[in-house]
Order: sequence, then C-alpha cells, then structure tokens
Amino acid sequence: MSEKATITAMREWLKTCPLIAEEQSENGAAFRISGLSPEPVVEFSIEDSPTDPVTAVFFSGRNLAKSYIFVSRRDYSEAQSVQIANSGFFEQLTEWVLAQNDRHHLPRLGGRKEPLRVSVMSSGYIVTASADSCKMQMQLRLEYYQPKG
Repeated sequence: MSEKATITAMREWLKTCPLIAEEQSENGAAFRISGLSPEPVVEFSIEDSPTDPVTAVFFSGRNLAKSYIFVSRRDYSEAQSVQIANSGFFEQLTEWVLAQNDRHHLPRLGGRKEPLRVSVMSSGYIVTASADSCKMQMQLRLEYYQPKG
C-alpha cells in the first residue's frame, strides 16, 4: 500500500486553517497542488521547493525535510486597505502555523512517517501584480522522522 504524499498531507492540513476555510466558503477559492489558474480569482496552491531532504541520520531511521511554497492569488489594487488585507492574511496564516506547531497539531503523514514540526521559512510577499490581482507566497518547511525499513 502506498503512503500519502507529504504535499497532499500539507494541503489537507492547511485547509483546516480557518483563514483558508473562510476564503473557500465565501469566495469558492480553489486549493490546487502545483499551480494557480491564469484567471484573476482568489485561490491557493502548494508547490514543492528545493531543499536538502536529510537533516539527521540515526541508527533507526532519519529526520527528513520538505520545503513548500504556499501561493495565493489575491485581489489587488493601489488602495492601501487591499494591500493591508493581503499582508494581514499572510501574517495571520504565519501565526496559525506557529500555533499549530506549538500544539503539535501537524499534518497527518500516514504510514510510518512521524511529523516533527512545520516552520515558516519566509513570510508572505508579492511575487507578481497586475491591475486587479497579485500572486503572493510564503515558504513552509515540514520536518519528519522516517524509520528504516
């Protein structure tokens, strides 16, 4: 039986965040894996990001890490209120991730993988912007233990 991909576990975990759940219920925001649609609508995506996967080796197994980029297409304008709202979304998302980590409420990886922590490697920032939407992203890191065999 194959194990759940860690990117799937991260997506499922992030969908439990009230901020994301609210956007999905109010705006019908999609949450994709590896890509946003070209349409200027509010949506989310989680994508793999390069990282050194092995952080520690033990006799019984190893600690591994995966880095992800959480991406969101947001409404955008020159109005400061919209820019503040976008920045505030990512600030609140960072606080949620840190609080979940403190509570050890982490992604369910399945199989024998044991989640250790999720950390925020970079806060939310604008990558691209057009007249009516922008693409913002933040980097997350999942660390987990995987026994040998």
